[in-house]
Amino acid sequence: MVRFFYNLLIHIIGAPIILGYYAPKILISGKYNQSLGGKLGCLPDTFPAPPLTRPVVWFHAVSVGEAVALAPLAREFRKLAPGFTIIVSTGTETGQAKARADMEGIDAFIYMPIDFPMLVNRVIERISPDLFVLMETEIWPNLLHSLKSRGATIALANGRISDRSFPRYMKVRPLISKMLDKIDVFLMVSEADRERILKMGASDERVKVVGNTKFDAALRNISEDVLKEARTSLDINEHHKVLVAGSTHPGEHELILDCFQRLLDDFPELILAIAPRHIETIPSILTAISERKLKAPFFRSSKKSGESRASRNIVILDTTGELFKFYSVATVVYVGGSLVPKGGQNILEPVAWGKRVFFGPSMEDFRDAKDLLLNIGAAGQAKDVEELRILISQALKDLKHTTDLGRLGRDELNKHSGSAKATARLLFDLISPAKTV
Repeated sequence: MVRFFYNLLIHIIGAPIILGYYAPKILISGKYNQSLGGKLGCLPDTFPAPPLTRPVVWFHAVSVGEAVALAPLAREFRKLAPGFTIIVSTGTETGQAKARADMEGIDAFIYMPIDFPMLVNRVIERISPDLFVLMETEIWPNLLHSLKSRGATIALANGRISDRSFPRYMKVRPLISKMLDKIDVFLMVSEADRERILKMGASDERVKVVGNTKFDAALRNISEDVLKEARTSLDINEHHKVLVAGSTHPGEHELILDCFQRLLDDFPELILAIAPRHIETIPSILTAISERKLKAPFFRSSKKSGESRASRNIVILDTTGELFKFYSVATVVYVGGSLVPKGGQNILEPVAWGKRVFFGPSMEDFRDAKDLLLNIGAAGQAKDVEELRILISQALKDLKHTTDLGRLGRDELNKHSGSAKATARLLFDLISPAKTV
């Protein structure tokens, strides 16, 4: 009955909203052109011809963050199951690009269809997975119903329930608990996430705490070659002082530029490398730079055409999928989505490079990593932009102490790695011996 009303709602209200959201973006900007067919239930021409080699395992990572978490898990799972068919789906084009860049040995990459019965049924009938794995928290009623009705085992991996989403889930607990009944195992990031999924209605015997696969992901690609490439790309050497501001949001770009402008009074040689969370917000960054009468920026993409940074002290990282690499050149790092109420962004990537990381008050989506790093002093949290300026200034004045704390964070990250391997083993064990024959 609950699913009946859900479907009634999405057809009467959801369909017009989805059409109104996607149509202008497709027609005006060309956005979603790559993913539209997949969202409407069409598999790519490159999808393997039937029958698929059994067992079939389908991983779903909605966007970039989930794809980052999935990469080490998929790698470990492939080691255990070299003969399985492995399919990876994403909900966004940026997530798909990240998955393709970071994952090897995947038989097919697809887009997750919109949660209308006709669309999800078409895809699930074609794939008919033996095991379906959701990354973090991506729960759709028709998807889960269709999978379970076709006999799939369903797992939630790297499960986490953010401070922002938990109250919303509890408001619709009758619906959520029914959906959770269809999930066979919950592999959660922390004890706090375990408690939350239990309160939402998950059965205690199905819930395990395994840790965060993003710890493994952050440590994967650390190398001297990557560092050298990043320095060359930005015309930066080991003597430069660099503030990298990663994944900044509208309203936050301006705050970071204000902070940088104030820091220049004490550190006139400081370089700011700013990477917006969404590249389409770059015009607002340019406007803010002009309004503050700062030097015109250097665009990372212009290096590819032979342009040099020269004396410009602001770099705009206007390419996708490279932020992790550019964290390597930082003296200190600010991670965005935190001075504005967005829940934060991934703070583990700069820590993997041994960088001291700073962020604002909104870090609900990265609670476990935040607490871990704050407890050992490897991170600093500011209540506002002025406190952020003070923290960064202190770090730049005592570089040895800053470096020591950054290394402490990296050592702590190493201690907490290994969850990808443990999660892969638990997922592999969910597949019955009969399906592996």
